[in-house]
Amino acid sequence: MDGRPGRKPRSLTRQLTWSIIGIIVVFALMGGALSFAGGYREASRLQDSHLHDIGVLIKSGKLMLAAPTVTWPDAHGNGMSMIISRVSPGAPETGINVPLPLETLPDGFQNVDFEGRRWRVNVQTLQGGDRLLVAERSTIRDEIAHDGSLRTLLPMLALTPLLLIVIALITRAALAPVRRLAAIVDGQDEVTLGALSEVGIPKELLPFIRSINRLISRLKDAMVQQRRFVADAAHELRSPLAALTLQAESLTAATDPEDARGRLAALQAAVHRTARLVEQLLALARSQHAAAPAHSLVSLHRLAKDAIQDAVNVANAKNVDLGLKQVDDIQVDLDASAVTIALRNLVDNAVRYVPEGGRVDVAVVNREGYLVCSVKDSGRGVPDDQLVRVTERFYRVPGTVSSGSGLGLSIVSEIARRNGGRLELQNASDGFHATYYHLL
Repeated sequence: MDGRPGRKPRSLTRQLTWSIIGIIVVFALMGGALSFAGGYREASRLQDSHLHDIGVLIKSGKLMLAAPTVTWPDAHGNGMSMIISRVSPGAPETGINVPLPLETLPDGFQNVDFEGRRWRVNVQTLQGGDRLLVAERSTIRDEIAHDGSLRTLLPMLALTPLLLIVIALITRAALAPVRRLAAIVDGQDEVTLGALSEVGIPKELLPFIRSINRLISRLKDAMVQQRRFVADAAHELRSPLAALTLQAESLTAATDPEDARGRLAALQAAVHRTARLVEQLLALARSQHAAAPAHSLVSLHRLAKDAIQDAVNVANAKNVDLGLKQVDDIQVDLDASAVTIALRNLVDNAVRYVPEGGRVDVAVVNREGYLVCSVKDSGRGVPDDQLVRVTERFYRVPGTVSSGSGLGLSIVSEIARRNGGRLELQNASDGFHATYYHLL
């Protein structure tokens, strides 16, 4: 089977060359056979017309025979090659061997075997009852027809090998751009990766080249995102890890139990913040490089309840009124993982940035082909000139004192981009509204 380990890939140039050569050879043989048969048949008809014309000339009196039977010897001395015989009824024997008695042969063209040789015979009955026989030895006729047919066939047979060589050269030249492109692609790496040139590319290969260029563009974008993510993650993790190291060293230096408990609490809080940052970094990485969405039936009520449950502890610590304002109690076929991450980040973002004693309302409804996840908080919102920037990774509005990594809205925005949805952020009179639309 194709694709087995160790099996060498087939050469397209060789495959096309031999396929075309094979087709040409087959058609050349078929054409040669038809040409030979046609030429042989035409030569035989021409020779039959000669026999007929001789009979017509004798019948009209324009050609007179010197004797009742006239013969022509073979040029190679192999006996008679042609016989013309005119026999009257009751005439005496001439002493010359004539192929079969004329009385037993019907009028017209026929092949007659005589003394181990085949003859082509034309017999006619003349006025007065005379019978006229014009005969030619078939071997001579066959040689003439064979030679004439070969003369028409030999040029084609002689040119066929030259045609095959020309086809092989043309096929190799036509596929040369493919070999050049393969060499260019093989010489690229993650640093020199670039689009392939369309100059000099055959029209049939342009769709393939453009598809490769689109793939290269996507790869470049993915590598840029990956490098940015690694650089941003390294930058964001540097400070928390350094703080953890200092707090751990401070904890080991503590001698007073009360002081140690305070430092331990601070260390635990720092560990929690770092864990939350790492969790969001992983969520961002998954949203950027996720595989094809895996759809399943999901209860919207369960989805919203789980998102709120994850933020309950933070909400209770800040005395935030967190609850469901509206939810459609139905099951919807969607990418549950993406929607769960998006909704959890919206709720967590609202709870973290709303002032203490504030309010957060969550709504999850099915509306006009979209799953709409709406989170409204009673906070002071985001300055209008910052609404676009808050979806950037690690960006936080200047002056923000609440803990956070600046990744929540960025993750939701990336999920929306990958799933054909959108994220809308709006300042309202009653607070800040964040709405995620997931295409169903």
